[in-house]
Amino acid sequence: MLKTKIFSTLTGAIFLSSCSPGKTIANLFWENDAAPWETVDAFYYPNRNDLTISQNSMDVAGVAGCREIVRYMAVVNNDPQLLRGDYECGVGRLENPGYAGINVYRLTIR
Repeated sequence: MLKTKIFSTLTGAIFLSSCSPGKTIANLFWENDAAPWETVDAFYYPNRNDLTISQNSMDVAGVAGCREIVRYMAVVNNDPQLLRGDYECGVGRLENPGYAGINVYRLTIR
């Protein structure tokens, strides 16, 4: 009974959703992490007061990999505790969001 209910809910969410099935499934099961098929991009901002300057690493090994790379970037910039800088991990880059030159993600997390 529970499996049927879960399957029905999942199926309904996929068909009623205006987004892609992959994004819908990722939102249901990987609410705060990357789904196995999603890419993760790391964005490190050396100055948290100026987010126009960033160091990026694309398609890293998951959210944990993003955090490791950002930690390394912070150490290289003499800010190992991230007191001056900031970062975010972009999860699930949307392929065709309709915004020229702007990356849009399913989720951005720290």
